[in-house]
Amino acid sequence: MKCTYVTLAMLCVVGWISAAQVGKISFIVGEAYYRVNINQPYKPVSMNMPISDTGYLKTGLDSSVEVLWSNGTSSTLTANRQISLKSLMAEANSKQSLRKKLENKMGNLRLQSNRLISSEAGIRRSEAEVQDKSLLYWHAEPLQSIAECIELFDSKQYARAIPLFNKVIEQSPLMKDAELAHAYLMIIYEEMGNTAMLQKHIDILKQDFPGSTLIESLPKD
Repeated sequence: MKCTYVTLAMLCVVGWISAAQVGKISFIVGEAYYRVNINQPYKPVSMNMPISDTGYLKTGLDSSVEVLWSNGTSSTLTANRQISLKSLMAEANSKQSLRKKLENKMGNLRLQSNRLISSEAGIRRSEAEVQDKSLLYWHAEPLQSIAECIELFDSKQYARAIPLFNKVIEQSPLMKDAELAHAYLMIIYEEMGNTAMLQKHIDILKQDFPGSTLIESLPKD
């Protein structure tokens, strides 16, 4: 009898651990549903509803639901989808780790870029001394500053940052700034869920910068 009680207690503990809370519902649009595990029926979600790693979410047409994970990150389930919370967590962790890996490598590229900017500044000061009427004078579109792009990225102004990063790439496609711009655009498009544009910049980076230290941080083919 005592052995039976111990077994039941252990099962309860295991069940409690396996259904540990991993986050909560932070935003809802339209119809969204949650079930605690595969054996339970779906019920409508509500704001701040706790969710466990054994649970499932599904959304209706023209609906979406946002999950705020316990680690402070978030995920959005778009319309007409059904997914286990473990799978949704795996997607979130994958995105987070890719961004973290890229940003660790990008720090070195930013330092290299800053050194190039400093050396170019001296050249441009000399060029400025050439008079407008000189035969050596010529006009070209000013180079887009990568620093301005990064500032917009850091403030999450992605809509403004994207065309400027693309301008950096167009003006100097094989320079360090372009390599850095591709990396930032990859992070932006991943966060936006635009897998086509994400893959486009991965492919271009691999083609134009085969020796880039960023490549080892990218998803394998």
